[in-house]
Amino acid sequence: MLTRGICRLFVTGAACFCFTQLLCGDTAAGLRAFQSKDYATAYREWTEAANKGQAEAQYNLGMLYLKGLGVARNPEEAFRWFRLAGDQGQADAAFQIGLMRERGVGVAQDFAQAQVWFTLAAEHGDSEAEVSLAELYDEGHGVHKDLQRAVYWYKMAAEQGLPEAQSRLGACYANGKGVQKDQTLAYFWLTLAAKQHDQNAEKQRLELAPRLSADEIAKTELSAAHWKPKSAPPQSGNQAH
Repeated sequence: MLTRGICRLFVTGAACFCFTQLLCGDTAAGLRAFQSKDYATAYREWTEAANKGQAEAQYNLGMLYLKGLGVARNPEEAFRWFRLAGDQGQADAAFQIGLMRERGVGVAQDFAQAQVWFTLAAEHGDSEAEVSLAELYDEGHGVHKDLQRAVYWYKMAAEQGLPEAQSRLGACYANGKGVQKDQTLAYFWLTLAAKQHDQNAEKQRLELAPRLSADEIAKTELSAAHWKPKSAPPQSGNQAH
């Protein structure tokens, strides 16, 4: 569990912030300051906007507290602002709430609550929330173990191009886990993940290759070469890194 993805939260050091073309006043000013690495001003502007109830500003302020940018790092305060934004349906905040609940960062660990918030974000098309939700169903954390639901959410994320989801979906098809075994589909999804430098997928792909004919491999690799990811449903904001 959790071999991936909490990179959005802690690992890479990259912070994801929301913006839209329609951001107004303090929220837009905060984004301009953030893009100029003037984190103190971003904090001040977003605090003012967040206190006015602007969900994107609340989420962005939460990220500043989580990363310690322009303010002392405070996961508990980050969670408080994420929760305010999440209660307004802000999908990025919902994902962060799910991660913090899953890890017990800034709040008590609670897998059942993580499932609730991952579901909200996943229903808005957040690919990382989709794979996080799939992992909960895959391993039975906070929910009844349900391999078919796990496959469903792995596939939703895989179709958006997330390599970890593609790798896990490929493994499900290879082993008949939650889905009918299909070595060709397994090789297809593992190939897509391997193209994005997923080393585990490449290892599985090489192990699977001897079970397929040369013709099956050629056709599958051709399909993978022409494959395009699906776009996520539109959300209220985009991501700035």
